[in-house]
Amino acid sequence: MELSELNRIDVAQLPHSLQMLIECLGIENAYNLTCAFGGRPKYIPKHRERTALAQILPAPALDALIRRFAGMALEIPKVDHFLRQLRNQQIQQESADGQSRSMLANKYGLSLRQIGNIRRQEACPR
Repeated sequence: MELSELNRIDVAQLPHSLQMLIECLGIENAYNLTCAFGGRPKYIPKHRERTALAQILPAPALDALIRRFAGMALEIPKVDHFLRQLRNQQIQQESADGQSRSMLANKYGLSLRQIGNIRRQEACPR
């Protein structure tokens, strides 16, 4: 996935824990954090020098993370939340362009029911 695709993400549809990270760090830095540590707890130290997070996050973002979560172990959400939303948008677009459910199911490795559910999400936004 290219970072330019992140502007298509509807943050309101992401889990609350991920929304909090995006609010704190910005969407690109939150994405990078989920790529590196998604699905695992990550301790947020009180001092920047005591963490490898400096290799992933720019100094202003790391400082914001420390200000908000210092001394806590955060369960970092998986990157799948970003990827799934972009995949579903692509499925909705291809469906609107006339692709059949069975073609989309084969292409994305999903069941016909999953494709139908994704197609309905467009008609019934959350």
